[in-house]
This record gives sequence, C-alpha cells and structure tokens, in this order.
Amino acid sequence: MVKLKKSDYIKLSRTLIRKLYDENCFGKGSIYIDNLKRGVSQEYLDKVETVLDALVKQEICGKKRKEHGWKYFLKMERLDKIKEILKEKGSNSIIPILLIF
Repeated sequence: MVKLKKSDYIKLSRTLIRKLYDENCFGKGSIYIDNLKRGVSQEYLDKVETVLDALVKQEICGKKRKEHGWKYFLKMERLDKIKEILKEKGSNSIIPILLIF
C-alpha cells in the first residue's frame, strides 16, 4: 500500500470523483481504472488505486469485476455527498471526515 498524504488524497479523490461524474458513471455506466488513470499526473499514478479503494470503503464509489479488470462507478445513494465534494474549493474538505465514519 502506498503512503499517501492527506492533501494528495483530497486532490486525487476530487479529480477521480469529478471524472466519474463528468462521464456519467452511475451504476450501469462504469469506467475501467486504466481510463481513470489517463487524466492523472505522473506523480499520482501509483496512488489512484489506493484512493479508489478508500472511496469504495466510504461507499461513495462502487466497483465491479468485468472481463478486462475492475470498473468503478459512483453510487446514486451518495449523490448529495458527491455534489458537495464537487463544489468544494481549497484545502478544507469533507472527504477525510467521511473516511472516519
């Protein structure tokens, strides 16, 4: 498991959630991890899987096994939290708070 700073986690999770939201990946519409890594800078590539696993643990994202690997999607039940995360600016974030629960 890759060591991840809180600030990197917040930035990367916002980026991944924004990408999933823009692609309309809710339930049936899902995206492979390779496609999620395309929009991420080189220094964060090895941390993407760790952040996605944390988002799955928080039940913001879901993942399902398909024939070419894992596909990730946003959960409709958490749409209020997803929109709240997308609206956030700066270093204050609800994401680490969600990880506690």
